[in-house]
Amino acid sequence: MGSKMQTGLLLIIGIIVSLVGWMAIYPGSDGSDTTAAINAADLMADPILAKFGMLMGFGGMGAIFLGFLNISRKMAAANGAGADYANISAIMALILVAMMAIGIGLEWAVTEASDAAEGTRLMVHSFALQTPFSFVGGLLMALLGIGIILEKNYHIIIGGLAVVAGILFIISLVDAIDIVSFFGWIGMMLVALGLGVQTLRSKS
Repeated sequence: MGSKMQTGLLLIIGIIVSLVGWMAIYPGSDGSDTTAAINAADLMADPILAKFGMLMGFGGMGAIFLGFLNISRKMAAANGAGADYANISAIMALILVAMMAIGIGLEWAVTEASDAAEGTRLMVHSFALQTPFSFVGGLLMALLGIGIILEKNYHIIIGGLAVVAGILFIISLVDAIDIVSFFGWIGMMLVALGLGVQTLRSKS
């Protein structure tokens, strides 16, 4: 499998797997109106379903960020107009991959907690990842988008959408309104889909 196909499949399959995991299988919720205690109780109530959901959710997101990492590294290595931005976005993507590993570790531990209090404590730590995720994810999207716009190696609309998604993620930190973060997520997924499709269709 060539790197081009690998990157495209990571992005496209990652979207599908993560969406199915989070929206159809994962029993918990990460909305602002959901407490750590409620989320922990949901996961502990059905640990098998929760584990399948988080494997797909965190795993799919990890695949997406690996796809972004591959694209960023290729742009940085090419030393084009967007190389400086892509270099930093690659670091952000790598951080997010590590965060997905930490997230699944924490929530997996919740499903095996001995009591509700222990599960809640672990879920508090998992919830704490949301703030750095939004910040690092926002930087990743914005910097990658700027790099794409400058380098013109992908469609400029994809680059613009990435910048908007990144800004929305960062705004959500201050605003704390779910709808802002939701549109940031939608933007990220559309960027991943666009990059995945264009990567697979590209000739070089």
